[in-house]
Amino acid sequence: MVGTTKDAQAGVELGIYRSVQVLSAEQHRQLRVAPMDKLDFAQPVTDCLLTVDEFYAAARSQPIVFAKGEGGKQFAAALLGIGRRKNWFVDEAGRWKSGEYIPAFLRRYPFVFVNDGDTSYMGVDAACSAVNEQTGERLFDDEGKPTEYARKMLSFLQDYEAANQRTAAFVAELARLKLLESIVIQKWVGYQAPLLTGIQRVTEARLDRLSQEERDKLVDNGYYKLIIAHLISLGHVERLSK
Repeated sequence: MVGTTKDAQAGVELGIYRSVQVLSAEQHRQLRVAPMDKLDFAQPVTDCLLTVDEFYAAARSQPIVFAKGEGGKQFAAALLGIGRRKNWFVDEAGRWKSGEYIPAFLRRYPFVFVNDGDTSYMGVDAACSAVNEQTGERLFDDEGKPTEYARKMLSFLQDYEAANQRTAAFVAELARLKLLESIVIQKWVGYQAPLLTGIQRVTEARLDRLSQEERDKLVDNGYYKLIIAHLISLGHVERLSK
């Protein structure tokens, strides 16, 4: 098994992963992963987790919002489709639209961390069409050791999990300062029809009312720039809802 860090996130999310298997040299010695020129697996994904490391790049493509998950835990998310059960960024051929940002949540596929008590392991979706035993990058060499490709993907997943922890700290600070407000995205169809509920944004009025000391803290820890990226990104709501 390929061991990883303790703070890993479990494997099956949004229906993307269908048959996650923890990687082991004994079972997956011949396994390969072919290049993925299509992201058709992401067609039904209309929102996904986003980390603070991605805010600046994502803000050029998709709205960044906040929401509450299980237990009231708040998180950041990229909106990928509004008012439809389809990802706006994936075209009819299953390819991601050119020039648009692809969130790390999707780029890590078909790999994912799987929790087992206090330990986490690198898993792969065996149902992914790119996972096979004939073509692509091997995950284990003839001696059963992880290949350079497998180590690279493991590093990517570890970096992603670390970014998730930084994101949690950022969102917790927004909540502490009471900067988040609930919003409803609506569209005029003869009347105002709600397209999306249960999301939050930073309220600029409350941001402006912060004390100089609190504002300086946001600047010093890099959070103020993330807030600006979030606010700018909301300009993409209109094109996604068309």
